[in-house]
Amino acid sequence: MKTRKQIISLVFLLLVSCMANAQSAQQERLKKHVYLLASDSLRGRDAGTVDADKAAQYIVKQFEEIGIEPYYKEGFYQPFEKYGTTTYKNIVGVIPGNDPVLKDEYIIIGAHYDHVGVKNDKIYNGADDNASGTATIIEMARILKARQSQLKRSIIVVAFDAEEKGLWGSNYLTEQLDLNKIKLMMSIDMVGWLHKGKTLRLHGAATIKDGKKLLEQEAKKMQMDIDAYNFETSVFGATDTQGFAKKNVPTLYVTTGLKSPYHKPEDDAELIDYEGMDRITSYMADVTECLANKTDLKSSGKIAVIHGGKKKAFEIGPTVALANSYIAFPDAAFNGKTRYGFDAGITTQNRLGRNVSLEVKALYEYLNARFPDENDLYSSYLPYHQESVLVPANLLFKVGEMGMDIYLGIGGYYGYILKADVKEQSDLAINPNQWGIGWSIGFQMGKVKIDGGRRYQLNPLFVGEGVPQARLRTGAFNVSYLF
Repeated sequence: MKTRKQIISLVFLLLVSCMANAQSAQQERLKKHVYLLASDSLRGRDAGTVDADKAAQYIVKQFEEIGIEPYYKEGFYQPFEKYGTTTYKNIVGVIPGNDPVLKDEYIIIGAHYDHVGVKNDKIYNGADDNASGTATIIEMARILKARQSQLKRSIIVVAFDAEEKGLWGSNYLTEQLDLNKIKLMMSIDMVGWLHKGKTLRLHGAATIKDGKKLLEQEAKKMQMDIDAYNFETSVFGATDTQGFAKKNVPTLYVTTGLKSPYHKPEDDAELIDYEGMDRITSYMADVTECLANKTDLKSSGKIAVIHGGKKKAFEIGPTVALANSYIAFPDAAFNGKTRYGFDAGITTQNRLGRNVSLEVKALYEYLNARFPDENDLYSSYLPYHQESVLVPANLLFKVGEMGMDIYLGIGGYYGYILKADVKEQSDLAINPNQWGIGWSIGFQMGKVKIDGGRRYQLNPLFVGEGVPQARLRTGAFNVSYLF
């Protein structure tokens, strides 16, 4: 007769075996999805093509087999047009919740299924971008459907079309839903390279009240290594969260990062980490279930800056610039020649209002120019060098938004000369104090600010009797990173 201890051990082994087999089966299904969606036969799933249609049909078939219900009574497809030419289609399903009240609230799990197609006779299969995300939401849906009786809120499962065209599918869906009922939108985008990225990145945790705590608690249970970032910061990595976030819906962008050869022909199915995808799928399904059942799930009220959130009142960071300058002679019919230099230092921004900021910089500047040779004013020039400490101050006026803030700046500057000379003109005394006015135009994307402009010296460059009346004219192309 078996002892009680032996029976418990046997049951434990059976449970472990069942769990391992379930995980193995899920991993095989993920692999099957990616290999199909990223196959040469689908020619890169370019949105609006018959190849994308084949991918859509496959996704619908999977939803039907799992038992997912269409969100719209017309069926899974949500067709839409852009610019009145091509028809695209989102695929929208739902897993209804069971709470009498909370079932009318929704968590969205989404991934775009399109890619960039064929370029120069090369197929861009898009295994990581984003067959991996599409496969993941299919298997997340399978898990959540099996747990449907435990869900309080409803889950919308959506495969977005035309993301690569400009987030068209997700933006269209935001116009069709009652966003007051959407408690969270998650975009699963490029999750196939956990073996290289090492951690799963979740951007937007701070948009959910206690979001980071919840994500980390679930990760600890699953022994999942995650990096939970407060917000999305990169406009270059925009995903389907954007349209929702800009309408104040909490969002979470889930990715293993830009480790794969994305948007290259080499992004193929054999390079995907399927064991990693398997772990991500199980973790994200658990997170979704937890959120669906969290009775006090609320928005934090915080929005990423790139999605229109409130910017910091004060920002500071390093700045560098490529500069060019020449010496102007207002009373003469000629100017000096332009040469190049650089600026480097610190920039600060103080926000005075919604559309106005004060920018002050502290820079070391090294300038070169060419001073006309008095022996041959029109064809011979002498080198001019100047090193200075420069303090420009500008009022920045926001004049537009195009996924970034566009600024026009006007102001002035003061410079103290550390060292300056005109070669072979040692008798020319350089004014140690220089000041003038300037303008700039540029844009800020998240923490990165890029601008260009010019400065015009107003006081004399040289001092003393009989010296030429001269002024420096300087241009600069600046790149700053603000914290």
